[in-house]
Order: sequence, then structure tokens, then C-alpha cells
Amino acid sequence: MTEATNYILNRGTSKGVHTLDKIRLLLEEFDNPQDKIQTIHIAGTNGKGSTTKMLAKALASKNKTATFTSPYIRRINEAIAINECNISDDEFVDLVKRLKKPIEMLDNKGYYLSYFEVLTAMAYIYFYEQKVDVAIIETGLGGLLDSTNIIKKPLASVITTISMDHMNILGDSIEEIAYQKAGIIKENCPVFIYPNDSVAMGVFSKKVEDTNSSSFTFSKDEIEIKQADDKANIFDFRNYKDVKLKLLGKHQIYNACLALLILDYFKKDFNIDEKIIKDALENTENIGRLTTISSNPRVIVDGSHNKEAIDALIDTLKSFSYEKLIIGFSVLNDKDYEYIIRRLSKIADELIVTSIDNPRAFDFDELSDITKEKFKAAITIEDNKKAYEYSKNICGRNDLVLWCGSLYLISDIINYQSED
Repeated sequence: MTEATNYILNRGTSKGVHTLDKIRLLLEEFDNPQDKIQTIHIAGTNGKGSTTKMLAKALASKNKTATFTSPYIRRINEAIAINECNISDDEFVDLVKRLKKPIEMLDNKGYYLSYFEVLTAMAYIYFYEQKVDVAIIETGLGGLLDSTNIIKKPLASVITTISMDHMNILGDSIEEIAYQKAGIIKENCPVFIYPNDSVAMGVFSKKVEDTNSSSFTFSKDEIEIKQADDKANIFDFRNYKDVKLKLLGKHQIYNACLALLILDYFKKDFNIDEKIIKDALENTENIGRLTTISSNPRVIVDGSHNKEAIDALIDTLKSFSYEKLIIGFSVLNDKDYEYIIRRLSKIADELIVTSIDNPRAFDFDELSDITKEKFKAAITIEDNKKAYEYSKNICGRNDLVLWCGSLYLISDIINYQSED
């Protein structure tokens, strides 16, 4: 398994101009499995993972339901799953072996396939061969040119919240980013859209009109929030009353309403009812999103890594009780690090800066210097395992430790806690 994983990961990111040509050529070698399965395709800046988990939990009650998600937290197998069971090591290794020859053939012709393109192809092949009833597919980055967008006609396209992220690739305005996300909207397919700002919604409306699609959205005024604290979320939305969520944070209520919109639309097609839907939402978990990984000391992790996500995290923390807040973080170099540091420094009693083992990671010394400009007492520990141990050691009985800033960092922290 290690050899297969390394083979995939070592392919790195795309080289040259990014198009869908490479994955199209690869999947043609396997007779285009992506066009032989039913898919729900999800794009957006934040909320993709939680929305996917909610949809999958409900649909899997009566259907063989696949998910393709990223990034993974513990093991690469998590990216490809059916009914919440990850692809096995043997199945993963077998797929890699079968893909190697066509990949190398394309490499030699100048079509170098990236890590994510290969993983996407593996997912489509696996889901087709496993005869899934429906596959929920998350984009990796953007939408228009994302390798998952090789699908010709999904059952539905879904767009979650849009905010400024990956500007170096997707554009430096909401309009440009929304245009990339809208790339998953296909001819005559229903589109479910989170209520974004007017600029983004204008972009989506135009794409819906151009593709003769039908769109569905909601207003936050339609939601009655009955409870939103560190224990649970409870709310009413349209005909759904007293919906409970295990996922914490008011933003998860809005993600849940998007999921409800989709599930209600498809409930007859997939033989699910209101009870199944509500039970599924109540039991949905999404590790790495406001997840408690230790109760003594109390440690939560959250993969917030952009402005919108950090704002949602800080808003949610208002409902948590603690004496001292200890925050550990690091970010990738393509994120709005100044905003993240500024916001975290205002709420932290102790701020710990560490590193991430990733090619896009921020230079540790530079990040430390920038952080200390905003929070002079910041602690800098380059080894993130030692940084995590330090955060737990200084945590008092009524204190709270929060780790955030990057899902890659959160993955490491969760794995360290699992070792204890």
C-alpha cells in the first residue's frame, strides 16, 4: 500500500496549462466509467465536505452511495468510499497497478497526469465497477477545469458557499471565482445553490440560463434557529421541523438546509423519507470540522483556512465556555494569512505557530515573524508534533485548545492524538 500511495502522491500537481484533456484521455482507456454512473457534483469554497457527508448519510440508508472527497485526514483511502466504507488497501493497490501503463503512455506523449487527476480517475473506475446507485463527487479546486468535471450529465450540480480562496488559480474577485465554480453546471440539469452574495448569484443565474437548467436556492430568513451552541444545532426549515445536527457551528445549519433542499428533491427517486433524512443529518460527522479529539485536556480541531471559514469558526467559539483559549495554527502560502493571523490573535490567550509538511506550506520563520508582529507573545515551535504536545501541556482544567488554519495540519494533529 505504501508503494501505491507514494506512486500517486509523488505525481504532484499539474504541469503546464491545466485542461481536462489528460483525464479525458486516461478515462477513455477505461471506456469512460464516469458517464455510466449517476452523480451529484459539488463545488464551492467552503462547506463541500459537510454537505457531501450529509447527503451521503441519508442516501446510503437505502442506496449504494459513493463519495469522492478531498483532502483526506488520516489515510488516502478516505478519498474514495462507498456507504462510508473506504476503499480497501488491496482494491487501491490493484487500481494503481491497472492505471500505471496508460498513465505512463500518456506521460510519454506529453500528457502528465497529476496526483489529483489520477485519484479522480481511480474513483470513477471504482464506483462504476462496484455498481453504485449514486456517487457524490466533490471538486478538488474550482470547477470548470477541475478533473472531476469530466462528467457530462450529473443528476445535479451543487454549489456551496463562495469566498476568496486560491486566488492565484481561480481569480482575484468573487465574480471570477464564481465563474470557475459555475463550470460544473451542465445542460438541462438541476442546480442547487447556497445563498451567496449578489455578485456570485448573478454569475450562477447567467450560467443556469445559458444551460437551460433549473435552479433551486433558499433564503436564510426561512430558517428558525432554536439552538446553536457547543452541544448541538436545532432548527426548522420549511416543512422540516426540529432538525438536529451533530455538526457544530451556525454555518452548518446553512449547509444542512442546502442538503435538505437536495434530499427533498430526490427523496422519491432514492426511496428516502423525512425520518431517514432527519436521522441522517443528526448523525452526520465530518472529522476535522469543529471536532473534539480530546476531552482531558479539551482539544478541538477545525480545518478553517480562509476568511469565511475563520469568521464562522470565531463566531461559533462564542458559544463555547472556557477560561483560557490556546490556539495552535499554521497556513499554506496561498491563503490570506494576514487576515487569519489578525483574527486569531484577537481571541487567543496563547498563540502557537508551527509548520506544515507540504510543498505549499508557508516558510516557518517568515510566518513566525509575521505572527509576532500581531501577537508579540506568540510561541513558535517548528515541529508540529512538539507544538501539539506543548499546547496540551499548558492547557488548564477549564481551558480550551483549538488547532486550525489548514486541513493538512489538522490531519497531523488528529493522527498524533490517535497515537496517545
